Amino acid sequence: MDGISAFEEGLRALGLEVKRQGNIVLAQLDPGIGPLKGKEVWVGADPPADFPRVPPHWVFLPSGINLTGSPPQAAEELGPGWCKWSRPHPRWLGGDQVARAWVAHVRSLLVA
Repeated sequence: MDGISAFEEGLRALGLEVKRQGNIVLAQLDPGIGPLKGKEVWVGADPPADFPRVPPHWVFLPSGINLTGSPPQAAEELGPGWCKWSRPHPRWLGGDQVARAWVAHVRSLLVA
């Protein structure tokens, strides 16, 4: 199984709605806390071919949702209405719980 398919499968196993747009995997999730609590947000990632050994690098979000730190870049991969940030997981360990680790990472970015 390739990295993109493995990432999709892991997110679906967590009960998330998932769709693919090219090489980007989008998952709908509720950040759980913070200003977006209770709102389902589509979040994207670019899982590499060697996922789960290597984590996705980019975090894709709808325009208007901003992360702290560096400014967003246009997400040509998804078209108008999307931005991306370079936010690889800081302590990626791989293993069996990689989808859960990525979701936790993204949730932490959305409430920071």
